[in-house]
Amino acid sequence: MKRETFYHIISMLGPHIMKQDTNMCQAIPPDKTVAMAIMKLAIPSSLQYIVNQFSMAAFAVELATREVCQLLKEITANKIICLANPQQVIDGFNEKGFPNCMGALDSTHIPVLCPVGRERDFTNKKGYASMILQAMVYHRGWFTNIYTGWAGSMHDEHMFRNSPVPGLMEKGHYAPGMEETVIHSITIPLVILVDAAYPLNPWLMKPYGGECH
Repeated sequence: MKRETFYHIISMLGPHIMKQDTNMCQAIPPDKTVAMAIMKLAIPSSLQYIVNQFSMAAFAVELATREVCQLLKEITANKIICLANPQQVIDGFNEKGFPNCMGALDSTHIPVLCPVGRERDFTNKKGYASMILQAMVYHRGWFTNIYTGWAGSMHDEHMFRNSPVPGLMEKGHYAPGMEETVIHSITIPLVILVDAAYPLNPWLMKPYGGECH
């Protein structure tokens, strides 16, 4: 991580993790909190190393990591996370016959042990307990965006509407700098390929379900 990126993150998160000193102890500075969290995320097995480096208790490192992750999700995700090399992805889909496309999106079910008393929520339409994973891939099939945490009985469309993807697309944050294109006098926006379970939307390319005449 570049030094400028590190301090940019601190500038966004600092006001939300600034703590007051008390008679019992001094508050952990925001830059130290962010540094511990980033190191823990970068090297998950490094807890004891971080404890030694920062002279902090293990629970403080874990707490800092959870706090920073939550704030990154709530505050900075739409400002930092975006599609890398969007023109390369668009060109890749164009070669496959999908113009101005930046990804293909669908959901899958991950089997889980059903929480006691939550059978109705977690049992999916195939009859087993699961959580849903929504994923987007680029033209080579690698993940570019994932979203999970919903019980298996939830419909794909409802999960999609509550995921970060609509906000990223509508604000132009997912593929910054990319614009709509014109094909045979028709303006085509940046699109994501989905199946028939998803809603009608100008930037969602669904399969045609009617009859051709």
